[in-house]
Amino acid sequence: MRSFRGWFAALLLVSLAWGGGSKAFAQELDWTHFGVRPLGMGNAFVAVADDYNALFYNPAGLARLKTWDMDLLVPKLEVSTTTIDTVNSALEFAGGESGDFLKVLELLEDFTGKTNYASLGFTPNFIMKNFGIGASLMLKTQFVVHREISLDIDAGPELIMPVAVAFNFLEDRLSIGGGLKIVAKGGIDQNFSINDIEAFASEEDEADETPEDPANPEENVKLEDFFIGGVGVGTDFGILFTPIKTMEPTLGISITDFGGTPYKKFDVEGEALGAPATRLPSVNPGLSLKPWTSGKQYLLTAIDAHSVNQPQHYSKKFNLGVEWGYSHIIKVQTGLHQGELTAGFQFDVKLLYIRFATYAEQLGTYAGQDDNLRDRRYALQLKLLL
Repeated sequence: MRSFRGWFAALLLVSLAWGGGSKAFAQELDWTHFGVRPLGMGNAFVAVADDYNALFYNPAGLARLKTWDMDLLVPKLEVSTTTIDTVNSALEFAGGESGDFLKVLELLEDFTGKTNYASLGFTPNFIMKNFGIGASLMLKTQFVVHREISLDIDAGPELIMPVAVAFNFLEDRLSIGGGLKIVAKGGIDQNFSINDIEAFASEEDEADETPEDPANPEENVKLEDFFIGGVGVGTDFGILFTPIKTMEPTLGISITDFGGTPYKKFDVEGEALGAPATRLPSVNPGLSLKPWTSGKQYLLTAIDAHSVNQPQHYSKKFNLGVEWGYSHIIKVQTGLHQGELTAGFQFDVKLLYIRFATYAEQLGTYAGQDDNLRDRRYALQLKLLL
C-alpha cells in the first residue's frame, strides 16, 4: 500500500501545479452496463433488446431470442479523446528537454478541467430463448484536474452480474421478463483537496517515525480511508409489446434496480471500508421500428428516454438510434446520445467478432454546458474463441 500511496500523492501534487477554474464533475447517467452495439446506435436499446445486451437493458428481450449464444472471452477497451491527447503530449514532453517548466505549465493548462477516462472490461454471457446469465466486469479510471487545487478521481472495479428469465404472451406480442443481479464496486470516488495532499505526503515521509495522535484524528488521515467497497443484490424488470408484425413497432419499458439496490460494505484485510451509494431505481421507456426490410437487409430505428424518474436534466436522458444490418454478419449504427452523434459497426463471423463505437458523455449538469465536460470516447470489443 505504501508504494501506491506514494504514487498517488505524487500524482496529486503534479495536478496542483496550476491554480483557478471550475469544479464541475457531474455523475454520468450510469444505470446499467452499456454495450458497444447500443452505444453505437445512440444507446437507444430498451425496445430493441435482441442480443445479450437484453440482460442489462431489458430482460424481456430474452423471450424473443431465436437461438442460443455464448461468449466467454470478450474484452472491451474504452478510452477518451482527452486521454489519448494526454498520453501523446506526455510522451512528446518526455522525449524533449528535461526541466522545461513552461512546457509543464502548458501541458497542465491544456488538460485542466477535462476528463481523462479509460476502462478495460469483460462481458461473459450465456443466452437462450427465455433465459440468460451474464456479467459485466469493468476496471475504470476517471479523473479531472481542477485549477482551484483539487482533483476528482473515480477509479476501481465494478461488477454487474444478472440472471434473468422471460416469457411471451398474447401470441408472442407481449414479452415480460425479470431477473436478479449481483452488483459490486470498489476503489476511490472522491474529491481531493490540497489538505488531503499534504496529509498523504506527510504520512509517506513520517509513517515509520511518528505514531498516530488519537487527540487529532484529522491529522492521521490515510489514503485507504477513502476507499469504498460493497456488494448488493438487486432486481430488474422489463416488458416488450409489439401490437402488429408490419414494421414491428415495439414499445419497451425496463425498470432497473427496482426499489433501489443498496451495497453492503465489505472489508479488505480486516479493515472496514465505506459502502458505495445505493443504486437508484431507473425507469427507461423506449420505442423501436423496422421501417424497411429486404431479404437479409433491414433498417432499425429506436428512441429511448433513460432514467425518467431521476432528477438529472432531460437533455442527458434522450437517445435516438438507427442501425442498418445484413443478416447477423454486418451491422452499422449511428444515433444521438445526450445530444452528441454516435457511430458504430459490428462484424460477426462464427468465432470472431469485432464491435466498435464512438460516443460522448456529457458530464455537466445538462448537455452542452461546457466543452471541457464533453467526453468523447471510443469503445472496441473483440470476441476470442467463444
